[in-house]
Amino acid sequence: MSNFVCFHAIWNEIKLADGIGLDELAMQERADIVTAFLSEYPFTHFETESGWVKAFADENDIDPSGFSDIEESVSNFIDSYAWSIVERENWNVLWEKNFFSPLLVGQFFVRAPFHEPAPLGRRAITIEPRMSFGTGHHGTTRLMLTALQDLGDAVKEAKVLDMGSGTGILAIAAEMLGASEVLGVEIDDWVVDNANDNLKINQTTQTKMVHGHVKALESVSNGYYDIVLANIHREVLLADMAEYQRVLKLNGNLLLSGLREEDVPMILEKAQRHNLDLQQTQIIEGWVMMMFENK
Repeated sequence: MSNFVCFHAIWNEIKLADGIGLDELAMQERADIVTAFLSEYPFTHFETESGWVKAFADENDIDPSGFSDIEESVSNFIDSYAWSIVERENWNVLWEKNFFSPLLVGQFFVRAPFHEPAPLGRRAITIEPRMSFGTGHHGTTRLMLTALQDLGDAVKEAKVLDMGSGTGILAIAAEMLGASEVLGVEIDDWVVDNANDNLKINQTTQTKMVHGHVKALESVSNGYYDIVLANIHREVLLADMAEYQRVLKLNGNLLLSGLREEDVPMILEKAQRHNLDLQQTQIIEGWVMMMFENK
């Protein structure tokens, strides 16, 4: 089993105009810019803070001869960088030592296998994330979990598509809310294995995970899904929105996240071109979820 290559991009603190304190907005914008550039390469997982970004890729997907191109792509935005190898086995140990605390999102209690059971009256979603994105703690995942619950009865008996499924947390939630059929699509084959393990842990029966990207939808007929979920990078959402709309039923719902507040105008403009009507916008810590209806 291969390991992961980690590219650690670091930049100096950005001060406020008066030189007193840090410009946190500018620091976060820098993180967004660096992440966007690195997204053009085979990195599949990102950790971001205001002063650094860590990007991870399967070591088989990035040849060391291409390291210099990656370094050059972000050279104008960072002050230093480092490459390292992260062993998959060590990643699991790291999660067990530093895992998130259980999280309550509406009726869902998101936990790891080694956490306490869900409180009475709450639905447990048990996630063993390993290297995958989606524990519920990132603002985008919390927004999507909340929006799914806000749909209420619309999820019952629905056919749901979850693009960029990661750990499978949203797909699992959709089935728990009553969806009759759920398809998760994930570009990283090892992440698919992780998600399939989570499907088993949560005893799902109506959810399937496949390895691929938007081309996995080529065999799907027009207007097949009642709900489409996509919690991915802005560039992917813009590039693939037409296909999301194609497979979505008339009056069906498209939920998009992985967005920052500054991304809203371009997402809205692209959505309107595809007859997608904005129903609601939710924001947590600068992260945005946009819900559309297919008109």
